[in-house]
Amino acid sequence: MKVFKYLFFALIFLLLAFFAYGFFVLEDKVQVKRSIDIERPAKMVFKAVNSMHRFNQWSPWADLDSNASYQFSGPESGVGSMMAWQGNQEVGTGTQEIIESTPNALVKTELYFDGQGDDPSWASIIIHDKGDKVSVDWVFDADFNGNILGRYFGMMMDDMLGPQYEKGLGKLKAMVEAQKVYDFTGLSVEEVEAQTILYVWSEGNMNEDLSPVIGAAYGQIMAFMAEQGIEQAGMPLTINRSWGDGKWLFDAGIPVNVDGIEGSEDNPVKLGSTYAGKAVKYIQRGNYDQAAKSYELIDAYMADQGLEKNGDSWEVYVNDPSTVAASDIITHIFQPIK
Repeated sequence: MKVFKYLFFALIFLLLAFFAYGFFVLEDKVQVKRSIDIERPAKMVFKAVNSMHRFNQWSPWADLDSNASYQFSGPESGVGSMMAWQGNQEVGTGTQEIIESTPNALVKTELYFDGQGDDPSWASIIIHDKGDKVSVDWVFDADFNGNILGRYFGMMMDDMLGPQYEKGLGKLKAMVEAQKVYDFTGLSVEEVEAQTILYVWSEGNMNEDLSPVIGAAYGQIMAFMAEQGIEQAGMPLTINRSWGDGKWLFDAGIPVNVDGIEGSEDNPVKLGSTYAGKAVKYIQRGNYDQAAKSYELIDAYMADQGLEKNGDSWEVYVNDPSTVAASDIITHIFQPIK
């Protein structure tokens, strides 16, 4: 009987020591932190992390359970963007919602894990801007609010969570650094006024020299203007109606100051008006053959600014390429936006 008595008191002592150590030594608040440098501007990193809807693009847990299910709610990005998930033992079940978002500096989320009580945890992505690159901290914070078992669990948290944070930051770095860095110099958003134009519809093969096609279109308009005694009121332009499968459909136009024109209905030269409203404007300098890169830049700028297209783009040929050096050719490209 004495053996059992000693075992009983030993067990009581161990339990008391367990709770005493947990109560007096271990802390409620636990933090796990990992960092990485990313060779991209802060705004690119911020855009990548400021959305729960895109979290799985770099999440370290996304590959641990191919059968996990996810539900997304709230806005695409920013405060209120939310993800809920149900997965295997490694992934678990819970929710994560952005509760704080400071552009190019901080994204903080609140997490609830099923089976771990009603108290939330928090994860923060902190972006330290260093110009063309950033240092990124991924920080996890938990507060066990006096829960002794939780405090002991907190002792293991760095070993459990730290490697996953390192993996996630590595995926984030690879994803962001794979993206192009664009120089948005020369781009702006402007209110443009409508212009009255004489125009003809044309088409051309984008795999061939388009100069003869465009020249022929302007020739038709100029001949009509000479016949009607109409003077030019602005620089020539083209309105892009469509392009694809190597074919470019466009209107070639010249601004004029007239209210109407005379001529038969089958005359290819028509009177019309350009777009009026808000548009992205890009000043292209150099040869016309860089247009594809210019439109790629405009699309990247619109994505960066969260802008949506609102009609056909157009180009204004500011100067005559026959009178200036190729590097001095200026084209204004406009993309209507909502």
